[in-house]
Amino acid sequence: MLVDGGSGQKKLLIVGCGDIGSGLAENYLPKGWQVQGLRRNAAKLAPGITALEANVCDPSSVAALGPLQTDYVVVTLTPGGNKAEAYQAVFEQGLATVLAAIAVPPKHIFFVSSTGVYAQSKHELIDEESETVPDRFSGQSLLKAERAIAATGWPYSNIRFGGIYGTGRFFMLNKVLDGDCAPAEPLHYTNRIHRDDCVGFIAHLIDQAEAGEKLENCYLGVDDEAASIQDVQAWLAAQLGVTYASKGEPIARTGSKRCINRRLRESGYTMKYPTFRDGFAPVLRAWRASTGKA
Repeated sequence: MLVDGGSGQKKLLIVGCGDIGSGLAENYLPKGWQVQGLRRNAAKLAPGITALEANVCDPSSVAALGPLQTDYVVVTLTPGGNKAEAYQAVFEQGLATVLAAIAVPPKHIFFVSSTGVYAQSKHELIDEESETVPDRFSGQSLLKAERAIAATGWPYSNIRFGGIYGTGRFFMLNKVLDGDCAPAEPLHYTNRIHRDDCVGFIAHLIDQAEAGEKLENCYLGVDDEAASIQDVQAWLAAQLGVTYASKGEPIARTGSKRCINRRLRESGYTMKYPTFRDGFAPVLRAWRASTGKA
């Protein structure tokens, strides 16, 4: 059973404590906070994180932890596969199990969602008030999760992140190197955010909540430039010294929208990597270091 022993120590519970959760732990452990990480394999948690080993899709394993009590909750769940059943198991049934296990209302709960809750496909400008009628099972489950968070009645913020990239994530670079870029047409807008800005923005909001400031219920977590996939890959090709080449396969991504981070900016957060060019520069350096290529 996790109870507050009266020490006054601040507590942060990270549900699905992976890469983003580890970054948050690096921020709050040095400040004397207790950071609890709930994940299936607690052995993968970074040092210093209080381990809570449970599978959110297995109610009995969550129940075995006893009632959960914390000041702040960050939910960063990932599905076990790219199928509707996997999304439903985690973002609908699993999330409900976790919420029911929280014994005392937290000061604030943050849910890591996605721009996938939007289905707009004609390069529309999107903000937090834009229509959410997702046409894919992933966006539909995420939207249900957002509503479940809101239905708790606790102070909450749903953060709709764009495509997360960062050091050690070489998927896009490999596609460019393999000559598997998007065809020049149709133009397809994407929305991105560096992993470090995901961590930084969540920490910024936690700090604001701790300071007693009022937070919005929804934020778009994207950088300053909704660039097209063609622009991103052409820039990477130039940096890598290869020809922009496509195998002619149609773009698998759904939707084409331009998300606006005005609310994020108005919160006072300063982007570490305001554009994909800023953010991919350290990714390229890490790739060169790992491959030995200048």
